[in-house]
Amino acid sequence: MRYIGKLFKGEMQRMIKYKLFHASLATAFIWIALFLLLSKEEAAKIAPLLIFVDVSLMSIILIGASHHFEKQEGTIKTMMIMPVSLTEILLAKFFSSLVLGIESAAITSAALYFIHGIKFNYPALFIAVVLSGVVHSAIAFLLALNSKEFTSTLGLLMAYVIPFQLPTMLFAFDIIDDKFDWLLMLSPSHTASSLISFAVRNEYDARKMIIGCIYLVILSAVLLRFFVFPRFKNNAVRG
Repeated sequence: MRYIGKLFKGEMQRMIKYKLFHASLATAFIWIALFLLLSKEEAAKIAPLLIFVDVSLMSIILIGASHHFEKQEGTIKTMMIMPVSLTEILLAKFFSSLVLGIESAAITSAALYFIHGIKFNYPALFIAVVLSGVVHSAIAFLLALNSKEFTSTLGLLMAYVIPFQLPTMLFAFDIIDDKFDWLLMLSPSHTASSLISFAVRNEYDARKMIIGCIYLVILSAVLLRFFVFPRFKNNAVRG
């Protein structure tokens, strides 16, 4: 694992080169403009959903775009001749993708504090963002690795969003009743959204938090070990 730092630096440089970091910042500033137009109560209500969208949906889109840009340029082929393992390459990509989620959550948190004086449980929010970022990064790589081009990745993304993320958004606006909350927790997106909501609103359900954290950790490990890494290895070999 000696080269993780250098690989991570390279990933961040590529994100800047491909304008992905800029896109993430632009989205965060759109949320700031929205907060300026909303009341304190409205901003506090919608904040968990906006952070969730950045950590999940935006991360999947940006990772998918980055993967296909690298594929076009043959970046993975170049890395294959370096004295680094595929595990190190994949970990560097995961760490760099987490930066986007953490950066967005930090900007959103700062905006809500300076505009409306709203404070969060920041350590809990950090943990929720990291867990949410890891599982959605795994999902993002899984979608990207199973598509030939970025447009097909977007098609797979929609196939994921409709059953797994749309119900969470409807739940956030009270369109889906609270009695379905535990059933929706089967979706990693809803579990991630719940953890973020707990941190933002300082309202905790200890059992749900513990089960949610364990679920996301196990799901991330399973996706990485049995789905993402084998596909990533095959794609790297084929170029």
